[in-house]
Amino acid sequence: MDLARLDADWLAQQISPDWLPRYGHRVENYRLPKPESQRRVLAEQIGADGLALLRALEQAGTPAALRELQSVQLLRQVWQQYYELREGQAHWRAGPQAEEEGVIRSPYDPEARSGKKRDTVWLGYKVHLTETCQTPPVQAAEGAEKRAAPRLLVQVETTLAEVQDVEVTASIQHELAQADLLPDEQVVDSGYIDADLLVSSQGDYGIRLLGLVLADTSWQAKAGQGFDLAHFQVDWQGQQVRCPQGQRSVYWSVQPSRIEAGFAQQACAACACRTDCTRSPTAGRVVHLRPQASYEALQARRAEQQTPEFRHQYATRAGIEATHSQGVRRMGLRRSRYDGLPKTHLQHVLTAVAINLVRIDAWLLGKSPGPTYQSPLALLAAHPVLYQPPPPLQEAC
Repeated sequence: MDLARLDADWLAQQISPDWLPRYGHRVENYRLPKPESQRRVLAEQIGADGLALLRALEQAGTPAALRELQSVQLLRQVWQQYYELREGQAHWRAGPQAEEEGVIRSPYDPEARSGKKRDTVWLGYKVHLTETCQTPPVQAAEGAEKRAAPRLLVQVETTLAEVQDVEVTASIQHELAQADLLPDEQVVDSGYIDADLLVSSQGDYGIRLLGLVLADTSWQAKAGQGFDLAHFQVDWQGQQVRCPQGQRSVYWSVQPSRIEAGFAQQACAACACRTDCTRSPTAGRVVHLRPQASYEALQARRAEQQTPEFRHQYATRAGIEATHSQGVRRMGLRRSRYDGLPKTHLQHVLTAVAINLVRIDAWLLGKSPGPTYQSPLALLAAHPVLYQPPPPLQEAC
């Protein structure tokens, strides 16, 4: 404990002898009692000890250097999140209380956060990799046949585990611009794309952001019948929306992140297609629009991603899955050897360098990347008797 190192005399006056067997050994060697009732008692005891220590630190005669220790600030934050103060006593919460600083899951690494992707849950950070995908042929040696250059990692981003992928796209593009590595086309997973990024990527960096946007989640679109947003015509200059039955909106409200347009109650009540348009028994239809550039880009991409041409272009993204697999299976990418975001990022960068060296070495030796393994049974999917055309490309929230 930092307090014991900095001022052992002060700490010895604040604690009781039973603290030594309770906290004298490393936490990872601590054997928790098996009964839940005993675990609860221990948690309450730890809470009382920590609260007593924090109160002692706030006393007038306590040296300021002790109160300002980073570990003391961390202790105070953890106690606020995991204990509730009632009648002067610390009571263990059923779950941590979130604060602006974020929930601390490990005192050894206060920056680490909990992340979840589908069924996978982890504690730590998230890595985002960018690699080349269109490589011109290069001659390996004099007289040798030209071969495609190896795909190399050119940018590595490390974030907290709770950060959404779409929040990182602009940062990745900025770093690529700083390194003069901006591509004409950037192929991304659906988590890294939204309507605003379709516009800003082209406008700020001249990049065509190629990825699957989320499908319309309205009940009309999900049901495959009725009038979803794509059925309405927008007059941006006149600030009106026209419905499939020819009615025009009666109001247009510009809000911070969207535009709201609504139709007259009388017009919708008399419409024969009302049940295909709105479920409201009284109010008229209301549609919500993004700003014009984002709205048009989103609608265009939703139509484009249903085409075979888009499917062929987007297939390039499958290469990054192999890169993640190589990093995880051969380089231990998912296991950080260090605490803290800066050191973890350094490990991610060194892992990317190692992957590049392995690929360059294989390319110089003339080794081609191995094909993706497919079981003999899976290969039958291409058999004329069993082949089924793939469904239209779309992503649901």
